[in-house]
Amino acid sequence: MFRRFYFDVDNGRETVRDDQGVEAEDLEQALADARTVISEIADDLKAIDMDSLWTLVVRDETGLTVAHLPLGLFSRSQQG
Repeated sequence: MFRRFYFDVDNGRETVRDDQGVEAEDLEQALADARTVISEIADDLKAIDMDSLWTLVVRDETGLTVAHLPLGLFSRSQQG
């Protein structure tokens, strides 16, 4: 059964909320399916705001936070 996951980005001062989300069987699949988009977001945020540490906050369909991941983990420039 598929579940919906939402990927918000936060830097401690502001949060950009994901209102669409993605459907996936589990969190691992959701992250894998969203990896390209997350990489683009990470690179864009790094270029815009070099001084802030942005975090990916993953919520499930109930609104429960299920993961916090530094966006640097997904940056294409970090993947070499």
